[in-house]
Amino acid sequence: MHRLYVPLPPLAPLIRCFWYWDGAPHHPGSPTPDVPGTPTPQPHTRERLMPNGEASIVFNLRDDGIRVYDADDPSRFASCGLVGLSGARTSCCAIDTVTEDRVLGVQFRPGGAFPFFRVPAGEVANRSVALEDLWRGAPGEIREQLLAAPSVDAMFAILECGLLAHLVRPLELHPAIEFARDHICRAPHIATVSGVMEHIGLSQRRLIELFRDQVGLTPKAFCRVRRFQRVLEAVHRKKSVEWVQVALDGGYYDQAHFIHDFQGFSGLTPAAYLARATEHLNHVPMA
Repeated sequence: MHRLYVPLPPLAPLIRCFWYWDGAPHHPGSPTPDVPGTPTPQPHTRERLMPNGEASIVFNLRDDGIRVYDADDPSRFASCGLVGLSGARTSCCAIDTVTEDRVLGVQFRPGGAFPFFRVPAGEVANRSVALEDLWRGAPGEIREQLLAAPSVDAMFAILECGLLAHLVRPLELHPAIEFARDHICRAPHIATVSGVMEHIGLSQRRLIELFRDQVGLTPKAFCRVRRFQRVLEAVHRKKSVEWVQVALDGGYYDQAHFIHDFQGFSGLTPAAYLARATEHLNHVPMA
């Protein structure tokens, strides 16, 4: 069983969706929503998760703790308890599809997590932490309410109320950061920090500082991640790809630059990603 829910205002500008999944290990081949943190129903036990510059929260509704692994060294992992927060990333990680077979999550838009936490978004960039460390007591209470909910719709309503109760900042980001984020997201293959600077009244140093605090990454790193995501969308599940053209269309200097960036973000060559791709853009099976 899988469900998606797009919250209404005032949360809509901050959150891409809530998602729920139940039964990943028991229904091989069934489709699942393509959102970070959602285990796909495959025989493999772990998945490599591509970075997209967005934060997410995952509630494990089983009794197993959440672990987020180093994709290249599974002996290294972050333990997040039963409710985990993953910050915006520039590198891939790995998730466990066996212990996360009944989960509910929040997928934030870029910068969308900032109003809910007192710490700057950059403090959890490229990290996964127990939400309990930031919302003392509240994650467990919300999880208990979710477990007692009579339906998935009721779970989404509980989650919506829980998030609204934990707003600690204004709903809007700094206007210059909103502009920079939207400018980059519209056309990451041609966007540049210098281009953003022409339209805002901040120094480059101040822009970088605010952007990291509110989105989690520097503008340049965020642009590179979104450009990578644009490439994934362009090649996803295609049988044949002209990689030189993909590199040029993606805004890369040449194919070597493209391959270097692709491997840096995914841990895979472009050809290896294409060979392992499933119906889910950001999820790649691991052995």
